[in-house]
Amino acid sequence: MIAARPHPITWPQLVAACLVSLSAAGSATAEAQPPPTTEPPHRVRLAPPTETKSNSSERWYPRPLSTLGGTIQTYDAEQLAIVLDGQSVVTRVSSPRVVAVELTRVPADQAAALELFHQGDFGAALPALVRSISDHDASSRPPVWRQQWLSMMAAQAAMRAGRGDIALELVSQLDARPLPTTTLAILPIDWTGAIGGDDPIVQIAAGRAASDSLAVKLVVASWLLRSPKYRGAAEAAVMRLAVQGERKTIALLAKQLTYRTLPPPAIDANLIRIESEIEALPMALQTGPMISILNLVRQSGRKDAAKRWKLTLELAAPTWHPDLAASVAGP
Repeated sequence: MIAARPHPITWPQLVAACLVSLSAAGSATAEAQPPPTTEPPHRVRLAPPTETKSNSSERWYPRPLSTLGGTIQTYDAEQLAIVLDGQSVVTRVSSPRVVAVELTRVPADQAAALELFHQGDFGAALPALVRSISDHDASSRPPVWRQQWLSMMAAQAAMRAGRGDIALELVSQLDARPLPTTTLAILPIDWTGAIGGDDPIVQIAAGRAASDSLAVKLVVASWLLRSPKYRGAAEAAVMRLAVQGERKTIALLAKQLTYRTLPPPAIDANLIRIESEIEALPMALQTGPMISILNLVRQSGRKDAAKRWKLTLELAAPTWHPDLAASVAGP
């Protein structure tokens, strides 16, 4: 089981505080005015645009990521709109191209909450993350896209603190509106196989398996894949999610989870195809599946592939993910 740390907390009150903030944010998304500075408030890392076949055949070297500096106006499932530093017009980019969004000046309460998370104090990080949203009036609250990301980090903290009820409720409420790719990338999916057996979180997951939210169904299935009692149902749920056409991103993530249902010889036989599929994912979504394949190749005895993926994740992970080693710098 993912390590739990007892922390006195009433989850309906905690979730309600977060959700009130998110619902109110729809009509008040402006950030408090920062002090004058020469550095723009946001840095956005972008994957290269998708190439046509003709262009890609002429290019023999990898294209680098690009970085935009400016002030984000909006960021949702479809696009990110940003006013670049020194300009007045809005630049728009497709949301799946966004690899990461960084704040050049992280508010003190957010920084403290994230530090608790990185230290592994998930029981304390959970309410701290929620307070970083809810303990503000409408004028000083983080913008909606940042609230969504912080709330998903709270769901991650809840899972790791053994509070699966809070994690799934947060995911359910967040999934009520389309989410940016970088937020979906940190859904509290069990990519490492840490949850299973008779963990209490398994029973919580089983109770939410019939949720109307496809994101909740995906998270629940990942938590149940190692459960002797629910494994069959979880495998079937992952297969259904991987082929549904309603939510492309959910389908892509579910497809990667299907490989956790295969025996080691099948992983070894299909490794090239699996690696190609990971490479074809939007860059923001790649790190979780990369962590998963590292565990799978270790189990299949592919020491060469395990070493390669381990080094890749340590030195060149496409973006930060909560399941990365603690030595990898976080957001």
